[in-house]
Amino acid sequence: MNNLAIIAISAAITTIGMSPLVLASDRTAGETDFYAGIKTGHMYVALDDLDPKLPVGILLGVQKHGFGAEFEANYVEVESSVRDLDYETYALYGVFRTPGKYYAKIRAGYIHENLESSSGNSDWDDSGFSGGIVFGADLSQFSLEAGYTVIQADLKYFSLGANYHF
Repeated sequence: MNNLAIIAISAAITTIGMSPLVLASDRTAGETDFYAGIKTGHMYVALDDLDPKLPVGILLGVQKHGFGAEFEANYVEVESSVRDLDYETYALYGVFRTPGKYYAKIRAGYIHENLESSSGNSDWDDSGFSGGIVFGADLSQFSLEAGYTVIQADLKYFSLGANYHF
């Protein structure tokens, strides 16, 4: 290879600002990644008299070099044999994300749960540990994710979501 070709390749790599081993779609290799998203899915409850409807959630996150934090809030209406209930969760997770266009995230952290009747009376509050795993794919400014979160031993959340990266 002649010197002119080597200089041209080096200049192109320097201009683009990436090393030859780093893919452009790898969000763990570059600057800090901020993202916001929405999610829904299915909440599995081991109690027969509770029937959760379709949950709605939001997600705010930040990560750099594969490590980050996420805030997540979810809301779902729950029918029971006695009355209708509203269930809310608020969680703060520490996150580890694998590199690449297709990735996995492991999340663990603190969650607060609130279950109240439709009349506004708080029936139950609880806080504790929550964790899960998420699989995703980066699509330019967006990412799609499918996840499994253990909220409690008798309450699991299977979710699908989309995130916008700033």
